[in-house]
Amino acid sequence: MLVSEDMRMAAITRIGLALSAMVYGALGQPLPNTGQAKGSASLGIAWGFLYGYSGTKAETFMPIVRGMGGGFTKVYLFWNQIEPEKGHFQWEALDAFVNQLNSPEEGLVSLFSTSTWAVEKPGTMLPPSPAKNPDDYYRFVRAVVAHAKGRVRYWQNDSEPNSPIYWAGTKDQFVQELKLFHKAVKDADPSAIVVAGGYDGLFNPPGTRPIPGQEKGLEFFDTVMRDAADAFDVFDLRLYADPYTIPWRVDYIRGRMKAFGYEKPIIATEYGGPDFYEFMPNLRYAPLVMKWLQAIAAGHANGDPAAADAGQGGVAELYRNMNQLPPQTQMFMQGCSPQLQAKFERIQARDLVMRNVLALSAGVQKALYWSLHVDTPNRDDVMNLMYGKTAVVGYEGVETVTRHDVPGHPAILLFEVSRRGKNPLYVVWEKHDVFSGEDIPATPFGFEWTPRGAVATDTAGHAVPVKAEKGRIALDVCCQRVRDREKIGAGTDSLTVAVR
Repeated sequence: MLVSEDMRMAAITRIGLALSAMVYGALGQPLPNTGQAKGSASLGIAWGFLYGYSGTKAETFMPIVRGMGGGFTKVYLFWNQIEPEKGHFQWEALDAFVNQLNSPEEGLVSLFSTSTWAVEKPGTMLPPSPAKNPDDYYRFVRAVVAHAKGRVRYWQNDSEPNSPIYWAGTKDQFVQELKLFHKAVKDADPSAIVVAGGYDGLFNPPGTRPIPGQEKGLEFFDTVMRDAADAFDVFDLRLYADPYTIPWRVDYIRGRMKAFGYEKPIIATEYGGPDFYEFMPNLRYAPLVMKWLQAIAAGHANGDPAAADAGQGGVAELYRNMNQLPPQTQMFMQGCSPQLQAKFERIQARDLVMRNVLALSAGVQKALYWSLHVDTPNRDDVMNLMYGKTAVVGYEGVETVTRHDVPGHPAILLFEVSRRGKNPLYVVWEKHDVFSGEDIPATPFGFEWTPRGAVATDTAGHAVPVKAEKGRIALDVCCQRVRDREKIGAGTDSLTVAVR
């Protein structure tokens, strides 16, 4: 549930709350050298994987992001895309991106170390690899940043290098390239911010089921945080996987930096959910993704991000037997039943609210929803199965997000959101199974409430009964699904309550 100033917030909540706000001074250390005032919001939507490369168009999309209230975005560009031959530069994609930014603060560019001539493992797309000649890499990065002429504030080298599909070198080679990247960026634009290549964030707390391979990712970025402390300004921790572990994961990364003698701001340049493998029935399909990952790591994706699809008997086979699959699988598939599609959208709406509130309360200072553009429209692609139903969202700016303990109700999560010049917003939900929690009866709940009245809505924008009297507010917290077919999209897992 959420608490807002009027019923107009219901529409905003339905589209979003996912890009909900960013707090600089109140949610931890402010980002360095940005020139922004405290309390300014800077969240948004990432474009997607390919931008003006491999048959795609360098779209003008930032007006769309701004139209939804976003103030931040990123694109991925490839060395091979910008400098296909040594000394021969093609600036069309970079110019198209830079020219749509109203200020440097709106943009982040991540440069993939992928080249047909300049790196150890030549290719056009994935995986990137270390430069054969460090001087070539330095010259390339400096040329790109200089060409932007200070119109892009944030620069990042590669992405999720702990995964073999995104880095074909060692962790020590990545550290050396990050140091070179930092020098090149700062030499070209001293005001630029270097973002350490994004950690996919796929690790779980002790005592829970570990994510396969998480120890390698943790070891990789331990090395980066220890050996490249002076080579980045901001750390990028992606916020996929279980949203309830977000505060722990953020604290873990912050703790590792402190262990090495420093602390730097943490941002998330990608997040989203629900995750396909979050649902137990879908774990049986893990081999589909493993085959895709292995083919990508072997370089088979060059020229086509979906080229390493599971192929014969893969996703296409799932569609041939779609009606026999578990509903948790069907709801991720194109053309599922209207009931399952509505359920997926309700789960996603709740996930977006929870994920952002948990991240903001943990001190994450920037967040980008993934993504505005879908790179794999073919329904039989593995990535379409996992991310094809991703939708864009909007946001409402806030200043602080604070979690309050609820004595006697450990499953109820209550957050207070303060907003400059506006009445407070409260977000509350009860933790249940993601898929079946909608069928659990509501839990009566109340907390102290001094304003005169309140209005409540759920993530679908439907009104929810709420009473505000005698210094308290009372409402039901649940995931209960409305069974009326005309209201099939309604759920009361998350709602907004607005002061009148």
